[in-house]
Amino acid sequence: MRRFLLLFFTFVLLGGCAATGPEIHSQRRSGTDFSAYRSFAFFSPLGTDQAEYASLISQQLKAETRQALEARDYRYAPDAPDMLINFTLAIRKQTAYSYPYYFPGSVFYGGFGGRRHRGVGVGFGYHFPLGGGTRYLESILGIDIIDAKTKDVLWEGRAKSHLPDTDRENLEPLLKTAVEKILAQYPSPEEAASKDGEHASSAQP
Repeated sequence: MRRFLLLFFTFVLLGGCAATGPEIHSQRRSGTDFSAYRSFAFFSPLGTDQAEYASLISQQLKAETRQALEARDYRYAPDAPDMLINFTLAIRKQTAYSYPYYFPGSVFYGGFGGRRHRGVGVGFGYHFPLGGGTRYLESILGIDIIDAKTKDVLWEGRAKSHLPDTDRENLEPLLKTAVEKILAQYPSPEEAASKDGEHASSAQP
């Protein structure tokens, strides 16, 4: 049993270090007729640009966004777009403490019968002291969709992801997935037109 529990803890700790996510959140401006927005370009300067040149991250985000939107029948129109796309990206170090503040998986602190031991238990009365925390990176990618004429934000999506601290030089797969999942929340032209038509029908006497 003790060997099984040691293997269990090893598995959970390794799982806590793996890339997770992304966790997606989005919101839209109420009362917006999204069916009126069919073409797009990119805001300048992008929030992910540095100085007066486009960073490698910006280049990837633009390519992934263009592919995702064109696949949903939106048209890239840099000269006269209906909407502009902007990006923000924050990457920061975090630490997950295995004891006593945080431990991934179905684990609790303490034991049965009201006994409180220093360590972590899984329901069998065994307690293993676990040292410092596991370091990881937390990335938050934001995509803002803006009215090209008024410069008002119409829609925004956020993706929060966790990845091992050692993967900071390999963000491409994470950003690709984050862009795809964020923009999957944005309505296609046909969906927007259908929803607006339903709203108009329900408003008629």
